[in-house]
Amino acid sequence: MITGWLIFLLAGIVTGIVTGLVGASAIVIFVPIILLFFDYSLFVLIGISLAVDVFVALFAWIVYRKFKHIDFKTGFYLSILAIVGAIVGSYFSRFIPNTGLLEAISIFTAITGIMIFRRKVNKKEVCTSNDCPRSKFILAIILSFFVGLLGGGLGPAGGISIFLLLVFFLNFETHRAIGTSVFVMFFIALFGSVAHIYYISSSNFPWILLLFAVVGGIFGSFFSSRFANAIAEKNLNRIVGAILFVLGVLTLVQKLIMN
Repeated sequence: MITGWLIFLLAGIVTGIVTGLVGASAIVIFVPIILLFFDYSLFVLIGISLAVDVFVALFAWIVYRKFKHIDFKTGFYLSILAIVGAIVGSYFSRFIPNTGLLEAISIFTAITGIMIFRRKVNKKEVCTSNDCPRSKFILAIILSFFVGLLGGGLGPAGGISIFLLLVFFLNFETHRAIGTSVFVMFFIALFGSVAHIYYISSSNFPWILLLFAVVGGIFGSFFSSRFANAIAEKNLNRIVGAILFVLGVLTLVQKLIMN
């Protein structure tokens, strides 16, 4: 049991650091770490990762708000359908086979890292709820439903997906995209985790381990968020891109070795 709480605590800290810097969900790093040491079902770990995301995203949200790097109005509109998608996705996630799931997520994460690393931002082209063409913003809201569907069903909690929507569709600069994505991720993770509680409880999962993961996540998220907000946009792009690429590659290698 001692080994268990220590692993969950460290996994939470690493997850919090990555979320604060990148806005990525716990499934990107938390689930692969836990699967190295324990044989929990992927469905249960998706629910656990969503619960960790609730607290990690909340504390990252507080820090990004302090630095004025959250577009609350855009985030609120995107959250509406994203929450609906998270609830629907949570219901159907128990029917999703484990085979190929982590591999797909890892490849997606690595490709995202490359795109962010190479990205150049023209802040004049940023499209927010205040100045975005109506049709484009409505399409972004519709796409947020599918982001929530992915979050509730597969566990990414909308972190990277919302981040990509903000960066490549609405052309947000990286600081504001991460801040707004963790704001939306909080709501997706909240409703998605609640939808998973019954199934997690029925699996006899030791809830005390979740507590250690949450404590570690809050600690890592708070300090990494402050660091992310203190560095220049260009440097943040490179750090975010490199972290996502490495996470994607490591997760893929780990899954291939386990097979």
